[in-house]
Amino acid sequence: MITVGIDLGTTFSLIGQINVHGVPALFPDFHDTNQFRTPSVAYVGPDGCLVGDVLEDMLEDEPEMNVIRFPKLQMGNQGEEAIVFKDHEEREWTAEAASALILKKLQKDAEAFTNDTIESCVIAVPAQFNDAQRRATRDAGKIAGLNVTKLVEEPVAAATYYGIDAKESEQTLFVYDLGGGTFDASILQTSPDGLYVLATEGSNKIGGKVFDEAIMNFIAQDFEQWHNINPLTDPATRMILRKFAEQVKIKLSKPGSGKVKKTLLLAGKAHDFLMTKSQFEKLIAPYIDASIEVCNKCLAGSALDWSLIDKVLLTGGSTLIPAVHDRINKETGKNANQIFMQQPHQAVAFGAAIIAADCAGGTEDDGNATVIQQIASYDLGMRIWNRETGAPDIKVLIKRNSPLPAKHTATFYTNREDQKRMVFELCQSREGDEGDTSLGHFAFQIDHPKKNYPLEITVEYDTEGLVKVTAYDPRTGKEIKQLMEDTQQDSGFSDIMRQREYLLNLRINE
Repeated sequence: MITVGIDLGTTFSLIGQINVHGVPALFPDFHDTNQFRTPSVAYVGPDGCLVGDVLEDMLEDEPEMNVIRFPKLQMGNQGEEAIVFKDHEEREWTAEAASALILKKLQKDAEAFTNDTIESCVIAVPAQFNDAQRRATRDAGKIAGLNVTKLVEEPVAAATYYGIDAKESEQTLFVYDLGGGTFDASILQTSPDGLYVLATEGSNKIGGKVFDEAIMNFIAQDFEQWHNINPLTDPATRMILRKFAEQVKIKLSKPGSGKVKKTLLLAGKAHDFLMTKSQFEKLIAPYIDASIEVCNKCLAGSALDWSLIDKVLLTGGSTLIPAVHDRINKETGKNANQIFMQQPHQAVAFGAAIIAADCAGGTEDDGNATVIQQIASYDLGMRIWNRETGAPDIKVLIKRNSPLPAKHTATFYTNREDQKRMVFELCQSREGDEGDTSLGHFAFQIDHPKKNYPLEITVEYDTEGLVKVTAYDPRTGKEIKQLMEDTQQDSGFSDIMRQREYLLNLRINE
């Protein structure tokens, strides 16, 4: 039986373990042992399921195929927004089920390489994932049939990998995590005991995917000026442009490469394309600036400034872009020895593998495990009516950046003699975000209705940032059974099992 760590990424996913030499290592693709990253793209058809590179290869010949791409960005969505794909039998696939396809492919790779089965796994998630998104990630593991022992935040995983050599000293580390579809900025304290998160900020509007789309739009606008056709309206042409845009980004990020010039065939018309490195950097500059704004908010949240940061760790494939380095150098004022990378593509998966081995091999009580103190990424509170403003408001019960686990209890009272239950709406919010995220309405029955009857409501974050709410009747000394009405947390066990049945009958990459 093996224990693995998984980086379930927006554009690429990886799986690894601690090998016999005690160091983290990735599992290769079942069909190509030189490939260690799986594109996070899937397809379900009458002949089974395709995931990763084999599907990308097929798309070159059949670009009109309806595929599932970037399911991570739709994790936790509800209603119609939760459906990312309909297969040949018109079955609806949620982001969780689509992600489970990717997880099953990774599982197949690992078990084929080791000739063993996966006993448990740790999955990395963005630090800025809310409760619904974290639960959806756990659900993806359930649908795939995996035993997910822990969710770990991606910056923490990357810092854990770095911490193999750094735990002996105490230092303040800033993790700049620019991935394919999300960006996280986190501040951690390293010590001989382990890692402690001090503050975190993030955005799902900054990443390599956004850089690719900026290049795609640049090409499309130029093409439309010449041919009066928008190539992005055709799905097949859009797929070609997406792949080419990624190639342009990679080439212009390499030393000595000043331009990309190529004749493209789009919508049946030839088009001469030219992009210089300066044009590329100008395109992505607003997004890099936005990432720096997130970094400064993270610093403010911990009452620190750049002068108090010992080292800046760059992780995520998009940090390989020289313009990112230059902007961070300018903003932080750090020297070359203070800004560094360690396997930016693999660091999260390596860190998740280390944490998975710790979870399987020991606990904090016996001194064998790495101590990791995560924090709340969002304010957690109840929606109330603000009498002063005459509008709804959020009463914060647990503030963001609070060390986890965190718990708060508040007493509420009925306002009628015949009131048989109390209903609360639990919300997550964060300053600067557009609105808040409702976790649903929680209803608690009252056995002996009476005006001003007290009810103690306890909300808490566990060590993974997942939310729990309970009620206690102080007069009877009993915990009141929790009812959830229209909650995101009650995503439906039957839906999970139904979509798991889909997977059990699918052949993946066969």
